[in-house]
Amino acid sequence: MRSMQSRLGAGLLVSLAAVFALQGFMVSFALRYLAESGVVTHLEHDMMNLVTGISVDDSGQVQIAEEQIGQVYQLVFSGSYFRITSGPQVLHSRSLWDADLPAIDMAASAFDQRRVTGPLGQSLLMITRAFRISGHSVIVSMTGDLQPLEADLRRFELRYTLVSAAAYALLLLLQVFIVRTGLKPLQRIREEIGRLERGQIERLSDETPRELKPLVAELNRLLATLAQRLTRSRRALGNLAHAMKTPLTLLTELAERSEVRALPEAHQTLAVQTDSLNRLIDRELARARVAGGANPGQRFDFDSELPALFGTLKSLYRDKPLEIEYRADPHTAFTADREDMIELLGNLLDNACKWAKSKVLFEAAVTSTRHSPFAGEEWGEGSNEILVISIADDGPGCPPDAQPRLAQRGVRLDEATPGHGLGLAIAWDIVAGYGGRMEFGSSPTLGGFLVSVALPAHGGLPG
Repeated sequence: MRSMQSRLGAGLLVSLAAVFALQGFMVSFALRYLAESGVVTHLEHDMMNLVTGISVDDSGQVQIAEEQIGQVYQLVFSGSYFRITSGPQVLHSRSLWDADLPAIDMAASAFDQRRVTGPLGQSLLMITRAFRISGHSVIVSMTGDLQPLEADLRRFELRYTLVSAAAYALLLLLQVFIVRTGLKPLQRIREEIGRLERGQIERLSDETPRELKPLVAELNRLLATLAQRLTRSRRALGNLAHAMKTPLTLLTELAERSEVRALPEAHQTLAVQTDSLNRLIDRELARARVAGGANPGQRFDFDSELPALFGTLKSLYRDKPLEIEYRADPHTAFTADREDMIELLGNLLDNACKWAKSKVLFEAAVTSTRHSPFAGEEWGEGSNEILVISIADDGPGCPPDAQPRLAQRGVRLDEATPGHGLGLAIAWDIVAGYGGRMEFGSSPTLGGFLVSVALPAHGGLPG
């Protein structure tokens, strides 16, 4: 779809062209009409002077007083001619020399006006009137040369066209300025939406023109509604985890009773499942504590957010001497929902800590799409940089033939290790929501499992 500016510009371009063309036609028509009217008036004046000098004798012969004939009608081929007809008698002005003017039948009218071609091919305006002089019918035709007038009109039309073209161009430039000025509030809203996407602001400014206030109000209302829904959803998850704590405590105590211990198989099953649920709930509660009460859509800063997450994971896996090494460019940040990033990194780091013997390596950097492990991927228009996150551990790793199954929900390659097989699947969903990529492999430095994630550096809300 074309932009509003181009559509408005095209509409004004066509409308102005139509207006200027119509105006040019009307001006040209009016000027020609006025000019011809002036010529007709002049010819009628000359005709009246000529008619006052015409006399008809008893035999019907027409006589013209020489003093009533204008000088211009004496000059040969001057363009000013007259023709007098009375019965079979025809008289011409000296300016016609041996040429003649068309004879006009005046039986149906007392006046006639038309354009004719002169002796030299020039355009002439001819008027003809019928008179009664001394009882005889006398028809008088007079012409005026239109060529000088038309030459003046052509010069005027050329100048008028040039002035109109300049005015047309000036109006178009003015229109571009007016449209751009008028659309500036939309550009400002677009910039604010970009800042909102990057987590720099929480809502759009209300300082907008009256016509855009309903749009801004609806967008702010939608943002508030989405934030409330997301907050309620995450709060409900935390509340559910809290609510399950008491029943699980009772089940744990039940598993330790002598009656249950007397049944080794039942005791073992109950103990393993309650321990697994406890770990899952502790993990969710720890993640909720790390996420805190931040607003959804906030910019995620690695330097400030990850230390708390690392501390939580070390606390969860305090049964092993775990070291988490952090390597990232200073002030590395990513525009995304903060809780989504905590969910993503929490699941990936939790998986690494669970399998690691003693060390987990976390690396993050913003790099060009051409110089990354994901250089062959399609990132879409405008995605020139990506955020690459690598998480490696020194655990047993994963066989290459089993790696494609890791992102499937509920898949656990080692049933003896506690877990539900959801962590990597959830991480995969979050990465896909942001238009990113995730790959599995073996760490060349630690020898264990390696997860590589690439996200478009512009981030934004998940799709």
